[in-house]
Amino acid sequence: MTRGFGLSPRAMVTIALVAGLLAALVFALFLAYYSELDASNAFAYQSAVVSAQRDSELLEAKQFDQKLPPAQLAGYEKLLDLDLGRVNDKADSPQETVPNFHYPATRGDYERLTVLLENRAELGSKRFEATLRRNTQTRVSSNLLFALVALLFVVVQSRLRRRIEEERSLVERLQRAFVARRRELRNLDAGSVLISATRGSNVGGDLHDLFTIDGKQGMFLVADVSGKGIDAAVDTALIKYSIRALFSENPDPSSVLERFAKLYEKMADDPETFVVLFVGVIDLDDGTVRYASAGHDTAWARFGQDVVQLAPTGSIVGIEAEPRFETRTLHLRAGNAIVLSTDGLTESRDARGRMLGVDGVTVWLAEIDGSAQTIADAIVQRLRRRSRRILDDLAILVVRYNPGVPAGLTPLQQEQLLGEPALVSGESPS
Repeated sequence: MTRGFGLSPRAMVTIALVAGLLAALVFALFLAYYSELDASNAFAYQSAVVSAQRDSELLEAKQFDQKLPPAQLAGYEKLLDLDLGRVNDKADSPQETVPNFHYPATRGDYERLTVLLENRAELGSKRFEATLRRNTQTRVSSNLLFALVALLFVVVQSRLRRRIEEERSLVERLQRAFVARRRELRNLDAGSVLISATRGSNVGGDLHDLFTIDGKQGMFLVADVSGKGIDAAVDTALIKYSIRALFSENPDPSSVLERFAKLYEKMADDPETFVVLFVGVIDLDDGTVRYASAGHDTAWARFGQDVVQLAPTGSIVGIEAEPRFETRTLHLRAGNAIVLSTDGLTESRDARGRMLGVDGVTVWLAEIDGSAQTIADAIVQRLRRRSRRILDDLAILVVRYNPGVPAGLTPLQQEQLLGEPALVSGESPS
């Protein structure tokens, strides 16, 4: 009898075993993929509900506690609508969806939404637990199949882990190049802190930058990109170098933000991402600061013991189609400082769940003294004592005007040398 294809029986058995092993691998991967997909969708639903709960609480506080006007509430309303839309998009049944929420809302509306979202959170938890049970049953029924390909999975997993670690290391090195190498400018004392909330990684969506435009002016910024991890970290590169390029063309902060908003709308991969940022330009010779901010309310000017919050001068980038921004001016004397942070500071919570808030940071800044880096480090030390764990990315930048003031002076000597503190034009320190 003629042997098929001229192959020996041993070779044919080997081919059959390899084919069977490949078929088992394909089937195992098929089961694993769809099991993980179910779990991923269930987790995404839970995450959307949690985000909606947070946005509802924040919007209610902005509307009733801080009494913001409707124009300033629009951005927060859009964020809540986006998360409610995500809840409905990831819902697996009509019972998991959320009805449309209408504005302006009353306290009762927010209370009903809170109860509704708590119910959805419970449904999401049950859905996730059911998904895990199905996954467990699938694994039990296919134990023999996975045993046959276990070795191959170990090899593939090892290679994937090595690849992920290589990519993570690359991104961390790139982000260090993007963020950590800020330049020291004449007549400026700068301090900074950058903390990522992503476990096992130093990457995130918060950014600070400081560099000189022409030797006579210094540009500084703090930005917060929606999201966390590698995707947000990649956006920080776009922001940093786009802002630098735009400042080289026209050093007016409001013009830079308006042009950046148009650029970001075209270049952002995810249309639902947004950026909160503050940009400023300081005259290195006389301390004049011109600034503009996109929804960024975590900014302060520190004049001795007097601390003034710098309100936003425009909306968040990515929320409005054609946002407009205003450039404002303040004058720093020797020893005065600008302190910027992302919302990981003000939205941090203590053991009782209370947010620190803008007022809490303002009190801290009035109490803290020292160099720019001392101020930045002291903020983080107080934050770590107040909160058990930093749950959000955090960037802090302190820019202190220091035209030739000698180092090592006591606070009293500095006060005598610097004179009376200056004030922001049109504002008071109270």
